[in-house]
Amino acid sequence: MASNTRETTFIVGAGFSSYAGLPLQGTFTDALLEARAFRQGPSKYIVSELEKFVRDTFGHSRPQKGRNWPALEDIFTCLDLSANSGHYLGPKYPPSELRRIRGLVISRIIRMLHQYYERAKGEKAAQWRAMFDYFAMLDLERCSFLSMNWDTVVEHFIAAVDSDRDIDYRCGAIKAVFPEKTWVIRTIKRKESNVPVIKVHGSVNWLYCDNCRNLFWFPADEAPRIADQILRPDDWQALGKKTEHSETRWRCSRCQEIPLGTRLATFSFLKALDFPMFQKSWVAAEHLLRTATNWVFIGYSLPAADYEFKYLLKRVQLARSRQPRIFVVTDGSQAESTCRSYHGFFGAAISGPCFTRGLSDPEFTRAIRGWFSTP
Repeated sequence: MASNTRETTFIVGAGFSSYAGLPLQGTFTDALLEARAFRQGPSKYIVSELEKFVRDTFGHSRPQKGRNWPALEDIFTCLDLSANSGHYLGPKYPPSELRRIRGLVISRIIRMLHQYYERAKGEKAAQWRAMFDYFAMLDLERCSFLSMNWDTVVEHFIAAVDSDRDIDYRCGAIKAVFPEKTWVIRTIKRKESNVPVIKVHGSVNWLYCDNCRNLFWFPADEAPRIADQILRPDDWQALGKKTEHSETRWRCSRCQEIPLGTRLATFSFLKALDFPMFQKSWVAAEHLLRTATNWVFIGYSLPAADYEFKYLLKRVQLARSRQPRIFVVTDGSQAESTCRSYHGFFGAAISGPCFTRGLSDPEFTRAIRGWFSTP
């Protein structure tokens, strides 16, 4: 088998990451606003700024619970369409301010995801153990991941079950670390043994240079440093204390003087995917889907907002000379509805009934063992 061909591609969504303690869509905004309880630090400042923006633009007269807020998709769509086109969003918010607000929201999301992951890691509840057991069953030489999420759950668990493996994002991303004595990042060689993990919307452990267009990836547990990098010097100064971040940010190893930034396709309905790393990621995703025998969807509900990805799935499915075997793993109160969506979209290509008990479904466990038991 060619080294760049994997028999089974796992396509994972937010429901998959929930096994690692991350919030689902219904509780995502509440989790984002949890920083109200923090007495100090960047998260409290960010949430305060976000509340002001929502109050000004969506008419909320006072802070409310997240479920009463506009959807994050609506917030990001308004931010992106105005900022990216160079227009105001009302008299208080010029494009430069909208870009700053967007950065604050992304920084808070990265912090929140890291906090929830670390909390669940410490507790190691039943769902966490189910996730670990799932990864422990995999033959990492024969599978790949296509993640619809920003988070680094896949990377964390690959490292947990096999620390000798690295990640191959297949978009030209360069492995890097944050040195202790300089603000210029340092690149390092990736391990020979690796697992393809395609992130079509970006990843919270990536930083990008706008000058040389190099993309760098960092260990999954470095998310807080990435979140710090997004805040501008005036944001740090607004916290009321002077820190090293007030004047300095991590810089490109090639360009030396250029501060690195993030590139994430936000929860906007019109995602900005025209950056080089996204274009390469989508090409890599198409290759995985064209060559894999099994497409296994876990915790992904085929949302209407992902119309570009759904089109990619259908186009590749119909272009293949031999149809993939398609499996669906889901659970919860919406499991039946999710299964109907898949049957409606893929029809007879769905291989048998959905696994509706999630990662702990005994039938799914038997299926995994069957896929990887033969050479």
